[in-house]
Amino acid sequence: MRSTAARSAAVAALALAATAVVVPPAHAADGDDYRVTLTSSTATTDYKHRTVDLTGTLTRTDGTPVADAPVQLEESVLFDTWNPWGDPIDPTEWETRSAGTVRTDAEGHFTLENVPADRVENTPSPYLFPRHQVMFRAIYDTDPTDFHMAFADTTVKVKPATGAISYRVNKTTVREGDTLVVKGRVTWPAGHGPIAGTRVFLRTYFESAYNARTTTDARGNFTVRAKIRDYDNEFVVFSAPKDYYIAGASKDLPVKNVTP
Repeated sequence: MRSTAARSAAVAALALAATAVVVPPAHAADGDDYRVTLTSSTATTDYKHRTVDLTGTLTRTDGTPVADAPVQLEESVLFDTWNPWGDPIDPTEWETRSAGTVRTDAEGHFTLENVPADRVENTPSPYLFPRHQVMFRAIYDTDPTDFHMAFADTTVKVKPATGAISYRVNKTTVREGDTLVVKGRVTWPAGHGPIAGTRVFLRTYFESAYNARTTTDARGNFTVRAKIRDYDNEFVVFSAPKDYYIAGASKDLPVKNVTP
């Protein structure tokens, strides 16, 4: 039986998380009078190489370069939406920030070097499933009040280091009211930053990804607990590293709910 309360709680959690970021415009119009291009110096970044150089042009529609014009640059780090219901929503979550404003030269060219293709926030993302893609956008907007602008996008793929997770459970058969305890360890390759404080989640139902959680100690060890409900039927433990360049890991647990 599907729990209305569980779905409502999950929807509320997603709605709260969505307020933490700025979502880029859903439409893409070049503008009536101008054209923008944008190119990244590389198509792929990795743990040790996280910056790109951005170059582009601003011209009128007839190809005439636009000199000494301000072009805004934005960066969006992409995440997959946790959406088990198949609702008709955008399957992407965005964390967007300004990368600055540059001015075109006499030929309409612009450049911004050493731009981090990365999250810059010190706090973990409210989103748990990184897509490992970073999108950059160049915008030329002569009138911010008319909601019409010239812009161009380019996307960089992130090649993350691979994390792992191991576990043991206190029981493999549970009933309503039991407490499932999962102890384990999160690891990733040496030299890839501290592991302490990595978030670990225990999902017991497909609408409860955020409910049971903990963080690792300095060695990557964790203990996470969940109170079993009669409708819990999916048992997965997974990690959500703060670093966008480290991939989380997950394990299906050999646990069965035998509540009558």
